[in-house]
Amino acid sequence: MFKYTEEDYNSKVHSSTKEKPIDKFIRHIDLIKFIPTKQEIDYIFLYRVTRRVKKDSTISIQNILFEVPQRYVGDTINIRYDPTSMDKAYIFSNDNLLIDTIYPVKKIDNSKIRREHNVKPVDFSSFNPNENERSMN
Repeated sequence: MFKYTEEDYNSKVHSSTKEKPIDKFIRHIDLIKFIPTKQEIDYIFLYRVTRRVKKDSTISIQNILFEVPQRYVGDTINIRYDPTSMDKAYIFSNDNLLIDTIYPVKKIDNSKIRREHNVKPVDFSSFNPNENERSMN
């Protein structure tokens, strides 16, 4: 393939452009944007969505719940992900910079997390299940 490209394709005048492809490439080299790393190329081809972070600090992508850092609660964030590998997703800034990596909620682990005691406890003292049985009879 390399031999064909270098010796045949790039060295012959193209019928549409009326010039050699290598000459056209060199003439427009200043317009070409080179991407510095393979990782950046991978990020470019990811699917992109925006999501509003729910109060429980989660978002949903393709019916999979992802945990998001609490600082984003209530915000709309830019997400990129690979639909063939839903084991992680990425939060990007509006300037296309990677900010955070997020992962699907692990329900078992999540159920063991200690929560803040900022919710009023429910008082069940007035509830008597035997009263309901009497009123139904």
